[in-house]
Amino acid sequence: MKTKVAFSLTINLTIILMKKFIVLLSVLLIAASACAQKTFDNEFYFRFGYSNPSWKQFGFNKDDWPDAWKKKGFTGEIGTIFMLNKVINSEKMALGIDVDYLTFYWHQFSIDQSGSSVDIATLRVGSKVGPSFTFSPAKRLAFDIYVKADISWVTATAIVIDNDADDAEGYGKVFAVGFTTGFNIRYSILMLGFEISRISPKLENVDEPGEYLGNFNDSNSDRTPLPSVNFTIGLSF
Repeated sequence: MKTKVAFSLTINLTIILMKKFIVLLSVLLIAASACAQKTFDNEFYFRFGYSNPSWKQFGFNKDDWPDAWKKKGFTGEIGTIFMLNKVINSEKMALGIDVDYLTFYWHQFSIDQSGSSVDIATLRVGSKVGPSFTFSPAKRLAFDIYVKADISWVTATAIVIDNDADDAEGYGKVFAVGFTTGFNIRYSILMLGFEISRISPKLENVDEPGEYLGNFNDSNSDRTPLPSVNFTIGLSF
C-alpha cells in the first residue's frame, strides 16, 4: 500500500540521515559543553504535546476549508539547553544553545460526510538548534526564550480518499530547513512550552518524480507551507 510504503521510507531515510549528521551534531555539543560553567546547569529535557496544524498549511486560507474539516496533531522532542555562563556574568540570566536531538510532528486533516472521506496526514522528523536566553527570578523557577533552525531530515505527506490506501498519493522530501520560536516555563523538573513552527519543504510525488504538492494559492511555487503552533509538557533535569 502506497501510504505504508511512504511512511516506511520516511523512517528508513531518517535513520540513514541521522547517522550522516551525527558527527556535525557531536561537534556542536562538545563546543557548547566546553563553554558551560556551574552558575546554570545544562538542562536535558524531553516533552510531548499537542501540535495544532495551521489552516494555512498547503497554502490554504481558513475560508478554503469547509466547516466539516477537522484537524489534529502531536509532537515530541528530546534535547538539551547548554548554558553559556561565560557570556553573561549573572546568577539570574544566561545565554545558551538549545539543541533538539530528535523532534517529530504528526498532523492530520480529515473530512467524512455524505459517505465520502479524505485524510491528509503529514509526518515530519528532524532536529532543531538555536540560541536561547534564560531568566531565573527564583531558585526553582526559570523562563527560556529561543529561536531555532528547524532541520527536517524527512517529511512525508499522504492523501487518502475513502480509506483506499492502495490508491493513496504519497509525497516526500529529504532535508528541509525552517525556523521555530518559542518560550518555556520551568519549575523544578516540570517544563511547559509554547512554540510557533514554520517550514516549507518541496514535497515530491513518490510515484511521479518532478510532480510537487506545491502551494494551493501560488501555482508558481513548488514549496508546501506546513506552519503549526505547539503546546508541550515535559521534564527537564
